[in-house]
Amino acid sequence: MLGWLTRFARRPALLAIACLVAVVSATLLAPSVSGAAPAPVSPQRAGMAELMRSYNPSTGLIGNNWWQAAVALSTLETFQEATGFGGYHRAISTAFARHKSGHFEDTYNDDTGWWGLAWLQAYTMTGYKPYLAMAETDADYIHQSWDATCGGGVWWSTARRYKNAIPNELFLELTAWLHNAIPGDSKYLNWANAEWNWFAGSGMINKSDVINDGLTANCANNHLNTWTYNQGVLLAGLAQLYKATNNRALLSTAEGIGRAAIRQLTVRGVLREPCRGAQCGTKAGGDPQSFKGIFVQDLKVLAVTARTNEFSGFFAAQARAIETHDTDSHHQLGMYWSGPSGGRTSYSQASAESALVAALS
Repeated sequence: MLGWLTRFARRPALLAIACLVAVVSATLLAPSVSGAAPAPVSPQRAGMAELMRSYNPSTGLIGNNWWQAAVALSTLETFQEATGFGGYHRAISTAFARHKSGHFEDTYNDDTGWWGLAWLQAYTMTGYKPYLAMAETDADYIHQSWDATCGGGVWWSTARRYKNAIPNELFLELTAWLHNAIPGDSKYLNWANAEWNWFAGSGMINKSDVINDGLTANCANNHLNTWTYNQGVLLAGLAQLYKATNNRALLSTAEGIGRAAIRQLTVRGVLREPCRGAQCGTKAGGDPQSFKGIFVQDLKVLAVTARTNEFSGFFAAQARAIETHDTDSHHQLGMYWSGPSGGRTSYSQASAESALVAALS
C-alpha cells in the first residue's frame, strides 16, 4: 500500500545509483581479505535479496500471482525508500514496461487497486509521470464499478456480485493519495470523501472496531474473517485522506482501528490471521500469506503521518519474532512469524520483509 518515510518525489542521479550499487556489491560479494569476517548484512537487506530470487525479468514480476506481485513490488519500493538502496530499481521499470499495455487492470478491482498504488508509490519515488498517469487510469477504472447498491461503494469484481472491504479501502487510499499528488485536483478528493463516508456507514467496521470481510446480499455485515490486511489498508487510506483534508478525526479513527487490530489479531504480541488450516493459505501462493505484511506496512504509514511512537514496540516485536522464529539459514521467511517456520513462498517472504522494514526507525 504504501512507502512510509516521505512518499515525496525524488530522482537520484544515475551515476550516484551506479556508484552505490558498485560499492554495495563489492562489500557484500568480494572475498574476505586477510581472514577478516565479512561485514554483517542487515535482516532487511538479506530478506530483500532472498525475495529478489523470485523475480522473473522475463515477466517483470516478483512471484507468479498477479496481485501479490504488485504487493511485493510495493515491498521493494518501501525497502528502497527506507534504506536508500537502489540496486533493484530496474525491477520497477521492467514490470511497468512488460504490462503497461494492459493498464494493470483485470476483472477484480482489488487487483487493479494494488497495482495502482504500486505505480503511485513509484511516481513519488521517481517523478516519472507515466507512473502517475497509470495510477489515475487504474482509479478511473475502479470507479466504473461504483453504484447505488447498498448505498454506494465499488464492487469486488466487474461481475458485481459482492461488495466488500478490500476494493473499497484500496480505492480510498488510491484516490486520496492521487489528490495529494496532483496539484489542483478535486475529482479524486471528491471520490475519496464519498468512499470514506460510505465505508464508515456501511457496517463493515464492527462493534469491536475491526473490519469484517464484506456485506451480505442484504447489505449487512457478513461477519466473515477480520483479515489483517482489511485493517491495514484502511489505516493508510485514512492517513492519506487526513493529508488531503487536515481533519484530525480521521487519524483518531485510524489509530483506534489499529489498536483494536493489535488487541484482537495478535497472539502474545505477534500477528496471526484469524483462520485455520488450508484457509490460512498454506498452499503456495495462498492469499493470506501476504496479509500481515500489508497491515504492518500500512500501520507504519499511519504512525509516520500521525507522528506517533505508539506502535514502535509493536513493530519491534514483529521483527524480533520473524528473526528469531521464522528465518532459516538462507534468510527465507515463512508465514507464521512466531513459528514454526515453514510454508515459504515469495509472498510470505515479501510479507515478512515488509514487517522487517517497518521496524526501521
